[in-house]
Amino acid sequence: MHIKNQAKDKKLWIFALVVLAVAIAASAVIWGERLKVESAYKDVQVAVNIDDMESLANAKNLSMAKMAEELQTRGVSVVLFKEKSVSDLERMGKIEMALGANVKNLSYSAQLPKGLDVRDTDMYLVILDKSWEEQIVKNLEEKVAGVTYYPGEISVAVIPAMLPSSALELSTLSNEIGDIGLGWDQAQIKETAELGFGIMPQVRSWSNATDESLKYVTAEIKQMPNLYAFLFNDKEIIGYQGAQSVRVLATLLEDEGGNPIAPVATIEFNDQKGINQLGQLLNKEVVRLHTISNSEMSKFEAEGGMEAALDRWMLAARERNMRTLLVRFFDINSPAASFDRNMHYLEELQTNLTDSGFSLGSTEYTKMSSVGNNTVLNLLVGLGVAAGMMILLLVLGSRKLAIAGFAAVIVCYGACYLYNPVLARKLMALASVIIYPIIGCTVMMEPKRYNLASCIGRALMMCAISFLGAIFMVGLLSDTSFMLKLDGFAGVKIAHVIPIAAVPFILFILNDEHPLNVVKEILDKAVTYKWGILAAVLAVCGYIYISRTGNTTAELSTAESTMRQTLTDILGVRPRSKEFLIGYPFTMLLFYLGASKKNWVLTLPAVIGQVSLVNTYAHIHTPLLISLHRSFNGLALGLLIGIIAIAGVKCVDYCRRRYLHE
Repeated sequence: MHIKNQAKDKKLWIFALVVLAVAIAASAVIWGERLKVESAYKDVQVAVNIDDMESLANAKNLSMAKMAEELQTRGVSVVLFKEKSVSDLERMGKIEMALGANVKNLSYSAQLPKGLDVRDTDMYLVILDKSWEEQIVKNLEEKVAGVTYYPGEISVAVIPAMLPSSALELSTLSNEIGDIGLGWDQAQIKETAELGFGIMPQVRSWSNATDESLKYVTAEIKQMPNLYAFLFNDKEIIGYQGAQSVRVLATLLEDEGGNPIAPVATIEFNDQKGINQLGQLLNKEVVRLHTISNSEMSKFEAEGGMEAALDRWMLAARERNMRTLLVRFFDINSPAASFDRNMHYLEELQTNLTDSGFSLGSTEYTKMSSVGNNTVLNLLVGLGVAAGMMILLLVLGSRKLAIAGFAAVIVCYGACYLYNPVLARKLMALASVIIYPIIGCTVMMEPKRYNLASCIGRALMMCAISFLGAIFMVGLLSDTSFMLKLDGFAGVKIAHVIPIAAVPFILFILNDEHPLNVVKEILDKAVTYKWGILAAVLAVCGYIYISRTGNTTAELSTAESTMRQTLTDILGVRPRSKEFLIGYPFTMLLFYLGASKKNWVLTLPAVIGQVSLVNTYAHIHTPLLISLHRSFNGLALGLLIGIIAIAGVKCVDYCRRRYLHE
């Protein structure tokens, strides 16, 4: 590659490098703060569902006190209490639902209140357990409009409904009413707290929530002893109707001193509307929770048993900062038969967590310390992105644009920071992971062929330049909000696409002495079958590539899952496939064969490796040491595969020359 004279203005280069050094130093301070915070954030709470706890105790004829002892010796410190619904209490035999005149057909209809007005369009909740009566009636009156209460020997709550015209409508009506939350068994909660557990209530949503109904439900939560955290059951937090409703709820979840009554638990892979804003309003007192559903536990049992489930728990705790693990059990439908196995399961989880340096057994929430809130450091780190823009434009040979680009980035960052500091930092982080991989690739990729040692050296140098983008992104986004996933890196797909398009354009068009002629030549070329097939292949690869980028977990095939777990077992931290299977091997081949127009296709996977390297650090919730370990493993394994690929090319070339007698 012919790069225009980079030494045209040494003063500009010196200035850019000095600014770059200052920004790196500022980032280093934030990296140090974050590493210190992450090393201290090691308390993990293992939680179980109260229903599972009761099932196991009853199956072995154990008292709850004895069951508590069994669990606590195995690291369990928190118990989840899901809010009981109408359907839950009906299954427990505490109430019975009947539509219209069906209430007259109940076996105890003679004991119903004498003044009960029976209408076909009403749903009747017959209360069979007096200990729940007051709570049932109060919850219904707060959450459902038009409820009528008939006290008596067997009391009845009447809910205005509709006359279903089909079995489907009847089922829908029953489900809607059945999902209404009726609170918690406070006596059971008190007993469990006295046994030494932290209490974690899960709240159900309801339609048309009012400030009064929210106040009633939050008051129930406030009176719970040993409150560890609270969480929500549905797709949105209770009362969610936009930003203002979240502020109302946040106020209700504070004590008299204006402090959160407890942290809110965010459930991994369950993006509930309003939850992130609520976490911000509650002073970022958030605990990240991971769980495995009963259906998934059945799947794990079929695919690999206990080890597969344990691997998932450890991955969540080590690599994604999950600090509450809500454990579900194997074959809980047969608790007596599975009791010993599940106790062993908890023992293994406890051992694995403690061996990895985590602390168990606490019933109190440990808040993550604040990181990256120094305005001066944030502004200094932003200078690194401006310096990167200047360097990129200097590399392209445009001195005036380099000066203008530096100034433009500084002005835009400053103005945006005054308006919205978090948005400004997110935009600069995005620019950082776009600019530096482009610089690394355009500087290091040349038409010249290199020997094996030089290929390795240039690959390492290219990664070092690209890694500057990750350094500045971490410096800009190492904030508690991002580490707890209350906020996230913006523009993941853009950051993956732009460098892949920009690098070939710079290398083979913009860097040409007559770029317009190159463009005209490309446009004038007839579309042959070869180019059509290549375009189709690239389109498919591009779609797969983009669809698999981002901060969410995609569905994996069994083979890929097995490969990932094998790599984790061997290397400790699994490297990213786009780096060690695609990016680095093709980078080695590109340097060996030369980054000429003939080999332009090889630049695409090579750039993918650099983009993947920096975007590893966009997963701010992943501890830095894990990300660094992942990058090292990816680079080492990728270079090894690249060396093998070059040896294969040499072997094929040798055989070809012998066959052709060259």
